[in-house]
Amino acid sequence: MANYTYDPGPQLPNYMKKRAETGAPSGAARAAKETAPRKKTSSSAARSGGGTARKVSSGAQAGRTAKPQTQKRGTNSSKTTHSAAKTTNPTAASAKKRGGTTGENKRKKAQQRKRMLHVLLAAAVGLAGIICIIWLASREDTDNIPTDIEAIMSTKKTFRDGVKLIGVDVSGMTPEEATGLVKYAAEKKLEKVAVTVALEDAGWTFSASDLGMSYDLTEMFADGLAYGRSDDSEVQDVLAAGAGEFDAEYTWSRETILLALAQLEPSINTEATQPYAEPITDWESKERFNYIAGAEGRALNAEATADKIEYALRTGEFVTTVEPVVNAVLPTNTIDEVKAHTQYISEYTTTFSAARDDETKQNRLFNIRKAADIINGNTIRPGEQWSFNTVVGPRTFELGWKAANGISGGKEYTLQAGGGICQPSTTLYNALLCAGANMDEGADIAIVDRRAHTIPSDYVDVGLDATVDTRGIDFVFQNNTEYPLFIFAEVKNVEGRSSRYQITVYVYGEPLPEGVTYKSRSEITEVISREAETVYTNVTSIPTGYQKERIEQRAGYIAEAYLDKYVNGERVEEESKLLYTDRYKGNPAEIDIGTGPALQAGEAVPEGLVPVGTPPTPASSRA
Repeated sequence: MANYTYDPGPQLPNYMKKRAETGAPSGAARAAKETAPRKKTSSSAARSGGGTARKVSSGAQAGRTAKPQTQKRGTNSSKTTHSAAKTTNPTAASAKKRGGTTGENKRKKAQQRKRMLHVLLAAAVGLAGIICIIWLASREDTDNIPTDIEAIMSTKKTFRDGVKLIGVDVSGMTPEEATGLVKYAAEKKLEKVAVTVALEDAGWTFSASDLGMSYDLTEMFADGLAYGRSDDSEVQDVLAAGAGEFDAEYTWSRETILLALAQLEPSINTEATQPYAEPITDWESKERFNYIAGAEGRALNAEATADKIEYALRTGEFVTTVEPVVNAVLPTNTIDEVKAHTQYISEYTTTFSAARDDETKQNRLFNIRKAADIINGNTIRPGEQWSFNTVVGPRTFELGWKAANGISGGKEYTLQAGGGICQPSTTLYNALLCAGANMDEGADIAIVDRRAHTIPSDYVDVGLDATVDTRGIDFVFQNNTEYPLFIFAEVKNVEGRSSRYQITVYVYGEPLPEGVTYKSRSEITEVISREAETVYTNVTSIPTGYQKERIEQRAGYIAEAYLDKYVNGERVEEESKLLYTDRYKGNPAEIDIGTGPALQAGEAVPEGLVPVGTPPTPASSRA
């Protein structure tokens, strides 16, 4: 049990003030006075004095009281024997003189010894009676100690010398007189309660109120009053350390302790780190993943920790440090399981040209590479959506994108920052289709947002493109599998073709069933000609006799996109799925007719001009 120093508080109780004013003897002095030997009855001797030492005095008094009684009885008997001896002596002498036998003398001596034994037995019985009376008087004093707090407060009994309650010396005081000081000491002791729960470098300290602590003085007052009034064995303990010292009964609330510990759980509990796959984005590496082992987490065992706190309080350790009991939280997966769910699923490749002497095409190559580098190694967690515009970010010159052709107004190409990145989005889209993605919300890989270009692309079949625009048109999909999806994108030269490049997107994750693959395809169900709809406009900036084709003619299309399932290389006809139907409006040619001044003889024809009446360029699609 921890030691606590008594703090007497701010002032003395009234009864101590009275004694200080009147010069009345202190409790210790009065108790000392009471211990003086008394020459009265054994009952008075049993009640006198303080502590066990008084019981020694009681025993001495008992001995002195019993002795005269024994001596009195012994004296009478002795006189009787002596008289008898005087009476028989002449006879013995006469008999001796007459030559009498010794047998009669022996008989008379035996009678004397018998009478002496009766006297001694009577004295022993008297002494035992006196001791019993003294013991009963002592027991009566102890048995009269009240046990309920109201009776204790109203008793006039005083504490014997050497009695301390919670470190307060209450010798000579009545319980009522001692109450104020003792309660003050009890409150001070609770104020000092500091049970610290410490883990590693962190610690949280609980006060008495945090633990629901309180105290009860009843048993302590009763034990203090009984001290020195009962068992004679206490005579040997009166000088021992701690003899006569008593403490209050302290209680606490386990429910409150558990509530306090619950507040620590967010700070103590940690989740287990699951093993995971880390994508390798360096294409020089033959491996696509590093596999990282998991680590244990921990969870506070509140019940076991509460047991430790209660044990400390029960043993009197009110200022102490307790290490909480924590349970290990194990990872639910293994590296082998992670590997099993991080498998190659599908890929898709598209090609494009980028002549070294064509700045616009080189800029387009740069933009495609930049986008591919951003999405390479992306991880899509279970239930997570992936957005092209969110991941790749805005395409602006300030952010390093270069000027290349992009569709403008739905019918022509203009130079734009980031021109050409629809090819990475389209390639990714088709790689996902080959992984089994479709437009159903509940699909393992669900296509959330996809739109077609206004002008069909030349690097993928009509109906299988996925356009994006930094101003709002996006490509979004969601991973509905129970495991992460991984995207890898690589741009490289087509072998043997210096100006031809290809971008390939790979998808890894939960593998498809063994032998199952998917392929995307489209069917053009209708071609819409816009040839007869050519639009002519007169302009004065072009010399008379010449024209300029400002917008090329493009046919319109209606195309259906399908996803085919293959098992061991054979298409399963009944499981081919119509994904959607796309409509490309197309556009008529737009030609400017010159109405300006005619060219002079020998004057060169400006670039891009052709004689009036030249037919529009045949419908085509350009990237």
